[in-house]
Amino acid sequence: MADWKVQYLSALEARHEAAKADIEIYDKHQNADLRAELRQIQAAIRAVPTRAPPVPAPLISYGFRRQTPITESDIMAQLRQDFSIAQQERADLQKQVEGLRSDLEQATTKLKTHEEQVSRLTNLNSRFTTRMKDHEEELRGKARLLENVQDENATLNLELDQAEQEVKKVKKENKELVDRWVARMGQEAEKMNEDSKFS
Repeated sequence: MADWKVQYLSALEARHEAAKADIEIYDKHQNADLRAELRQIQAAIRAVPTRAPPVPAPLISYGFRRQTPITESDIMAQLRQDFSIAQQERADLQKQVEGLRSDLEQATTKLKTHEEQVSRLTNLNSRFTTRMKDHEEELRGKARLLENVQDENATLNLELDQAEQEVKKVKKENKELVDRWVARMGQEAEKMNEDSKFS
């Protein structure tokens, strides 16, 4: 943004250069009084402090050249221009701030959405993990049950084998008894036949 003080000093320097040119003209005409007056003006210009408030410059006219003074309206116009520029810069900065604020809101919304998605996925993963543990526990229970059934089957098979062996043993013993009884009955029948021959 332009500084009105700098422009004011620039205007004073321009007046100083113009005054120097006037001095050269008056030197040619050997007007000592006018040269002295111009030198006084130069000294007054140099003595103006850089922070001095702008004041209207006196109107100087020597009949052949007119120096345009810096009026209060010029300074006010410059101040209005500077203020307008400042307002425009402020508006631009405000737009940038609003844009950044909008970007921040969008980023915040996206972050919130991502956090919600992460939360849902975390809960889903937790449920799946729980279900998986329950399923694994169920499988382990079924495996133990199957193992028990297999053990029972093995025990029953062993008992069945033992029972079959007992049946075979009993059948063998029964056959032996029947054979002995038949042999005994045959012997007794023969003996009776022999006895009947001698009676």
